[in-house]
Amino acid sequence: MATTTATITLSSTDLLSDELALTTTSTLTTAGTATGVTQASGLSRKTTSAASAAAIQSNVLYRAADYTANSANKVYIKNCSTTVAEFFTVTIDQEQIGRLYAGDWMLMPWSAVSGTKAVFTVTIAATWAAGDTWEFDGITMTAANSTTADIAAQIDALNYPNWTTTYVATESTIIFVARYASSASEEVHVTADGTLDTAGNGTANITSAAVGSKSESDITIRPSVHTNMIYECMLIHE
Repeated sequence: MATTTATITLSSTDLLSDELALTTTSTLTTAGTATGVTQASGLSRKTTSAASAAAIQSNVLYRAADYTANSANKVYIKNCSTTVAEFFTVTIDQEQIGRLYAGDWMLMPWSAVSGTKAVFTVTIAATWAAGDTWEFDGITMTAANSTTADIAAQIDALNYPNWTTTYVATESTIIFVARYASSASEEVHVTADGTLDTAGNGTANITSAAVGSKSESDITIRPSVHTNMIYECMLIHE
């Protein structure tokens, strides 16, 4: 069992009418137990930059779907900038937690509550020919022959940026599951088939689908300037 201790000290001689001297310490344990947390993402540091102010993008630090929901997760984030006016805006989906200005840091609990992932099934049917193509999620499959089960296997064998696939040998259907639940700023739609180019009347229709619900807890940060800014972060989790 690992022993991890967090300590915060607040001290000031002139913030209040009396001297402020507050120190509190906590040993980080798993939810509802006295067992110490044993997993961490490791301390990482990253530089953000963009071509212009208009091109600034938010950075996803942690996705809720990757971690255990409603556990005793703790997130540490620090703005390593030395320029006092520069800040990172910390957001959990659409809710802004606040700004971290130069040198500011935070340690907060994180519920990691995720939404549900979109899922749909594609059925390969009718008459295909070698050389027919099917495109989805920026990936193109070119049929090696006219056998629908073989075409389904080819589709399953490809790597899609936003989806994983499941396929049973000799079947003509492929199940697509979104890699992540959608967030407030990124929606996953299951409303259209891929783009099909066939010499015959081959089809690759979506025969069943379920739209996912948005994640409640993905953590993102957004830099205030497009020039280089540095942040560091770490997740302690179950």
